[in-house]
Amino acid sequence: MSIRLLVSIGITAICWVVEIYCAKLKNPIWGGIIPLLALASSIYILATGLIAFNRTSSIVFFVLNFFLFEGWITSREKYKKKQKAELDKMKAHDIDN
Repeated sequence: MSIRLLVSIGITAICWVVEIYCAKLKNPIWGGIIPLLALASSIYILATGLIAFNRTSSIVFFVLNFFLFEGWITSREKYKKKQKAELDKMKAHDIDN
């Protein structure tokens, strides 16, 4: 494996972890920054011809963007579910008192 591939995989993994963490923050925009930057970068790279637009590059960019947006959506759903559970717990505690 080449060093460039390993660095790319490492950077992608770090971005994915940061994106999942940011998606759990109160403001949903923070979690959307990395997926939107990745989408814009993908479009720029393919539109300018830095990487040839073919089936392989299209699939790679699609998968990258899919996982980033999927991670954002899943993390937001988990955040909302956790927030609702805490609210239900507070309501139940208020009813008991």
